[in-house]
Amino acid sequence: MITLKKRLSLNERIHKVYVYNIQNKLSLDDKIDIDDFFKTQYEQHHKDYKYMVVYVNDNENKFEFEYYKTCDDLLKVYKTFDMFTKKDRSSFKYWFAHWCGFQLTALNLGIWKLKYLLHDVEKPWMKLFCDYKKVQTWHRTHNKHHLEYGLEHGWDTIDWEALMIDWECCGLSKQEAQLDARETMEYEVKKEKWAPYENEIRNHLEPLLKKYNL
Repeated sequence: MITLKKRLSLNERIHKVYVYNIQNKLSLDDKIDIDDFFKTQYEQHHKDYKYMVVYVNDNENKFEFEYYKTCDDLLKVYKTFDMFTKKDRSSFKYWFAHWCGFQLTALNLGIWKLKYLLHDVEKPWMKLFCDYKKVQTWHRTHNKHHLEYGLEHGWDTIDWEALMIDWECCGLSKQEAQLDARETMEYEVKKEKWAPYENEIRNHLEPLLKKYNL
């Protein structure tokens, strides 16, 4: 499957989709053949369209189809999207890209602090001798810019400004984390883990989001 980023859409920013060249019966990357499931779809449209995008909607357990006459038409709606994925999480490059994104976001918001130079600084060293899941768990419970820290130490102990920056900057480096800070808040408070604390999270974070126009 090819990862594409849908242009100008908050709800559909990233899809993992099949992109088929209908006329040649091959995907754009020449790796995925058309299978029988999609045969009737491209046969019905092969006269007028060259490319078919098949979006697998996991939430509704169905497939959605879009058709484009030229590659230029396709790229007006989608653009190719190469960033770090979850499988890259244990790499130094992944950490450094996020660190740079955090610094840039803090600078752009006008709230950069000297302490931010140490943002997540222990993670690449811990990953030398621990697997990523252990590092992630330890990191989130020992750093004030994570909700897990507040769950253990109290909501007033969280560095909400740093948390906001951390959420806001993810889209600069992480393929699977394209939400901004406000969207991330809405996403997190719907989770079973954080739903009981929705009021606390909103009461601390929403004033900052409003202050910085996020």
